[in-house]
Amino acid sequence: MFVIAHRGANRFAPQNTLRAFEKAIDFNSDGVETDIQITKDGHLVLCHDSTVNRTSDGKGKISELLLSDIREFDFGSWFGRKFKETKIPTIDEFLQLIKDSSVRILDLELKPQKNIEGFAEKILEKVNDYSLTDRLLISSFDVNILKQVKSINPDVPVGILYPYPSDIVKRRFSAPFKLAIRNRIDYLLPHYSYVSRAVIRKAHGLGLKVAPWTVNKLETADKLITWEADGLITDIPDVMLNKIDTF
Repeated sequence: MFVIAHRGANRFAPQNTLRAFEKAIDFNSDGVETDIQITKDGHLVLCHDSTVNRTSDGKGKISELLLSDIREFDFGSWFGRKFKETKIPTIDEFLQLIKDSSVRILDLELKPQKNIEGFAEKILEKVNDYSLTDRLLISSFDVNILKQVKSINPDVPVGILYPYPSDIVKRRFSAPFKLAIRNRIDYLLPHYSYVSRAVIRKAHGLGLKVAPWTVNKLETADKLITWEADGLITDIPDVMLNKIDTF
């Protein structure tokens, strides 16, 4: 079972910063997950939210800010004083770090965009520039983005993310297999509450892999290991790696 560090080792350093990814690498995480946003002037940066408000001392939508403005913001002090003046990473800085590491799964979550034209293509080109396509996994809640990725490069694995549980979501994803097969999806990436032994068995029977998020409880990990999930996405990669090693 592989372990993907969610936004890096985000319990030890500010999420989606180089320090968080360096820590995940130090833990020998199998993979890292991050979120890609695009600035007003077309630069790709790492941030979960569409705004910088929550994780920096700045304000505004990333899509309405220039990279030069965003790089003036402090993305570390909210987490701890020793991370003061931490900058938002560009995709180039991130990919160079991964290229020089042993990380074997590069999980890039592509956020839904008002205009997705060219978004996926730009990201795939960047990953290819760093010779990391063979480590790539593209994930998204938006099936249209995954379809676009497959239209550009059918060999790139893609995974559909399930949102947090709700009645509407449960109805939609009660049988996600047809959705996956119809759209050439390789991974089911559900919230862990959707997963059961039966779901994993059926997915495997259809050639699909299953890696739930965000798994931070050992009892949940116990079940996933027993049920033979392919991997998990977690905020505590060090704990989960140790759990798997000792299972």
